[in-house]
Amino acid sequence: MRNILTNGGYTLIDALFQLLVLLLFSHLIFFYSMWMKDSEGMFLTTVQEEWELFSLDFESYILGIQSIEEQANQNGVRLIKDGVEYDVELSGSLIRKQKNRLGHEPMLLHIKRAKFQVKESTVTLLVEFENDMIKERTYEVLLFPK
Repeated sequence: MRNILTNGGYTLIDALFQLLVLLLFSHLIFFYSMWMKDSEGMFLTTVQEEWELFSLDFESYILGIQSIEEQANQNGVRLIKDGVEYDVELSGSLIRKQKNRLGHEPMLLHIKRAKFQVKESTVTLLVEFENDMIKERTYEVLLFPK
């Protein structure tokens, strides 16, 4: 193409052609960045998924327990299951699980506050996340004799 237009080198037509190609690709980059910005909210917001996974995990611990009691200031619960004592409690900005008052297994992260409430055969958990989202769930407790 260069030999057809001129033998002298870089021309105005070459510059316009390169500018046209640049403009076409810049639109693609712009639309891609806008799409990423819109879809980022769907893919990178994991609070709901983390809450559901925590809820399933917590529910597995309160099924078939021998006893359950609310800790001081409603910051957690202590339960006994199969002769093992578990503490699920708020610690800093996370909810953790301890087995026989040892260890530190994070169950749910980025928590501003949490409130555990034990009433008869239910446990109600109210959690406020750092992004000000509030989740509440009530679990049924089935107590088995020791």
